[in-house]
Amino acid sequence: MARALVERAQTRSAQLTAIGRPQLDLIDGRSIQDHIDRVKPDLIINAAAYTAVDAAETDMETAKAVNETAVGGLADIAAKNGLPLVHYSTDYVFDGTSPAPYGETDPVCPRSIYGQTKLAGEQAVAARLNAHLIFRTAWVYSPFGSNFVKTMLRVAQTRETVSVVDDQIGNPTNALD
Repeated sequence: MARALVERAQTRSAQLTAIGRPQLDLIDGRSIQDHIDRVKPDLIINAAAYTAVDAAETDMETAKAVNETAVGGLADIAAKNGLPLVHYSTDYVFDGTSPAPYGETDPVCPRSIYGQTKLAGEQAVAARLNAHLIFRTAWVYSPFGSNFVKTMLRVAQTRETVSVVDDQIGNPTNALD
C-alpha cells in the first residue's frame, strides 16, 4: 500500500514523505515524534501493518504490537500534535458471513487474530482522535510486493491448471486507486 501511495503522489505532484523501516520504528513513540518534528506534516497516513494473516495466528505478539499497540501510539502522537490520521484497515474486522457487501456501520466480529488486532487498531484511532479516517480494504493488489493477483498470474504462466480456493467472496482493492 505504501509504495502505491508514493507512486500516486508522484503522478499528482502531491508532497508525500514516506518513512518506513528501518528509519522509523512504529513501536517507538520517540522515533515517530522525531520524524514529525523534522518533516512537519499536515497529516499522517498509516499504511504499515502486520499483514501475514495466517502467520498472525501463531505470531500473535508481533501482530498485536504492529496492528494494535503501534497504531494506538501513533494515534496518541497524532492527537498530541494536532494532526489528522488516515489509517488503513481490513475487511477481516467482519466475520465474513454476510451475503451482502459490508457497510462501515455493520457490526464487527473478527474471526482471526489478524482481524482482532486490526480492529483493536481501528478502535484505538477512533478513541484517541476526532480527526481521522479509517479505510477498510480487501484483497489489496498492486504492481509492488506480494499479492493474490500477482501470485495467480505467475501460477497461470507456470502451470497448465490452477487450483484455488473458491469459498471466499471479496472485492479486490487496487492499491493505486
